[in-house]
Amino acid sequence: MKWSASAPANIALIKYMGKNPGVINSPANTSVSYTLDHLRSFVCLELHENLSQDKWEPLQNEHAIFVPELTLKAQQRYINHLNFIKQYFNFTGNFIIRSANNFPAGCGIASSAASFAALTLCTANALTDLTGNEPLSLAIMADLSRQGSGSSCRSFFGPWVIWQDKTIKKIELPYSHLLHQVVVISEQHKAISSSEAHLRVQTSLLYTGRIERAQQRLTELMDALANQNWQAAYKITWQEFWDMHALFETSDQPFGYFQAGTLEVLNYLRTGWENSGDGPIITIDAGPNVHLLFRPDQASMASKIKNELTKKFIVL
Repeated sequence: MKWSASAPANIALIKYMGKNPGVINSPANTSVSYTLDHLRSFVCLELHENLSQDKWEPLQNEHAIFVPELTLKAQQRYINHLNFIKQYFNFTGNFIIRSANNFPAGCGIASSAASFAALTLCTANALTDLTGNEPLSLAIMADLSRQGSGSSCRSFFGPWVIWQDKTIKKIELPYSHLLHQVVVISEQHKAISSSEAHLRVQTSLLYTGRIERAQQRLTELMDALANQNWQAAYKITWQEFWDMHALFETSDQPFGYFQAGTLEVLNYLRTGWENSGDGPIITIDAGPNVHLLFRPDQASMASKIKNELTKKFIVL
């Protein structure tokens, strides 16, 4: 028997960085994200009666054009999450898990969020069928998924999602459909995982006041978007991702994700804003790659920027 599911990535504009102690993947601050429906992870589960334990394999299909090469540690993390959901359903059978993406993994494009959301959704569907239980609500699946990868909980809703403690919910804002691009500076796996980054940032002197700064920016960003003040939203998200990356560089064991191409793209985009007074909202997750969000009326601008940047970089 086989089951399949897919789930999207999401990009946070107010970042989740730092965790509350004693609770699995409990965010130190509230975050808000935009769901990226075109960037997806795909998961297939196959029940095998003769397997003594679950195992992972790469998925090959026409949609999954980026097939990950998971380390044994990453495979075990994925299998552990499957087992966590099996325990929730009190199910003891074993599966082959197959997964892949339509975008590069492990480089700051939220592949963990998409892949854990897809695994949670697929497993919940499979075990609902196998046990005869009632289907789980999106809220319950999001909370289960959060315990495997924190930001994956936001991928169950959209387009705008707010996450505070264990509360994950869709919020209504005027910009219900934005055009997204990600400038891929590097497809290489990050040397410092997001999980490790969450730990290290709390050693930075700049972490003092971080929760308050993030909350203030969230309030300001919600007001800017609600009032369709696009330029203000751009400025707030620009400050926010630089704040997060400054924490990385000033931790006790400093590290960074930016590459020369990251700064080149940021300078190009900032110059565009300075010259025209308009442009995309810009943000960067824990990686070197640059995310752009455009209003629908900026479609020609988005096309022009993509054509310019694809001279040197991959733009998805």
